[in-house]
Amino acid sequence: MTTTLITGANRGIGREVAEQLARLGHHVLLGVRSADRAAEVEQAIERAGGNATVVELDVSQAASVRSAAAQIG
Repeated sequence: MTTTLITGANRGIGREVAEQLARLGHHVLLGVRSADRAAEVEQAIERAGGNATVVELDVSQAASVRSAAAQIG
């Protein structure tokens, strides 16, 4: 299974890309600034049979990027 990180995955183009990649069999990492905002997207992907995980990530903050990298491994 391919794992793909999508930033801004809680709305707009980011959400649509995340949903489409999940339908294609990707494990989608939902990169969002606030985990609360992505819970609905994660649940929608999983209800549709996909695989998604929320990752708190603000690409404008180095500490957030380091934290997300540590979480992802």
